[in-house]
Amino acid sequence: MLSKISLGINALLTIAVVVLFVRTSKSNMATSAPELLPVNSAFTSPDGPKGAVMAYVNGDSLNSKYKFIVDKTKVLEQKYKQAELNVQKEYNARKADVDELMAYAQSGQMKDSEAPEVEAKLLQLQSEMQRIEEQATKAVMEREAELQNDLMERVNVFMDNYAKTKGIDYIVNYQPTTNFILYGNNAYDVTSEVIALLNAEYEKEQAGGK
Repeated sequence: MLSKISLGINALLTIAVVVLFVRTSKSNMATSAPELLPVNSAFTSPDGPKGAVMAYVNGDSLNSKYKFIVDKTKVLEQKYKQAELNVQKEYNARKADVDELMAYAQSGQMKDSEAPEVEAKLLQLQSEMQRIEEQATKAVMEREAELQNDLMERVNVFMDNYAKTKGIDYIVNYQPTTNFILYGNNAYDVTSEVIALLNAEYEKEQAGGK
């Protein structure tokens, strides 16, 4: 990739030299205006490039203090517990059949002709339990994905409005475990304000019965 970039830069420099030579040696010839390249607005100011305004949010604090996350985490934990109870209930309902079949198979009374039928029943019970567990896990994971999407949409919409209101160009996620930001000036830490406003918005929504 570096070699391709360097080659591209060298080609542009060569073109620039050629254009300069042609213009100086044939200044009396008409020339067409160069094609304008698209430039982002941050670089079009007559005072020079506009410095980007950055702020950061502590992701760990957001996860532990944003009430939407706290509430929905409790909901998910309850759903996981309920799913485990349901699976255990289904397991207990079939355990007696499994124990009975296993006891009969090990008693020495089972005929050779009965072995395939007993084995088939055991496999069926095992398959049923696996299917029940997979369905329960899938249902909880789908709910978790829905809540995660809801969370991301809420935060993204809020951050977009918040950044525009405050005149911020970038809001980054700071978490000590990721080491994405090696240093952050506390003056640009908007975590407390963001959490307070998010919670106020969520509480207002809850009070409205949404």
